[in-house]
Amino acid sequence: MKTVSEIIEAMELKVLTEVYHPDMPIKKGYAGDMLSHVMAHLQSDECWFTILNSMNVIAVASLNECPLVILTEDVVLQDAVLEKAKSEEICVCTTSMDTYTACGVLSGILETMEV
Repeated sequence: MKTVSEIIEAMELKVLTEVYHPDMPIKKGYAGDMLSHVMAHLQSDECWFTILNSMNVIAVASLNECPLVILTEDVVLQDAVLEKAKSEEICVCTTSMDTYTACGVLSGILETMEV
């Protein structure tokens, strides 16, 4: 298991907000763009990979107590959405990787830690 800050460093993510809970453990990732499905399945010990860029991303992350949202394909959030993420203390990062690749990278990082 890795922490939020370790994942950010290992994946070389660009941090768009502060890292609010750097020592929070992350067991795995969750990829999804259908908000209702993510809301039903995202766990608080997972980081969420998405290409969505709306206020609803922050609402779902907050509801599910997700400490780290990773926007893939260089998705950028509007300032108002970033401000909401800050007020909810949700770390939002971005990467140029597509979702499939980013999930694979995270999986490799987590597997390395289990050995």
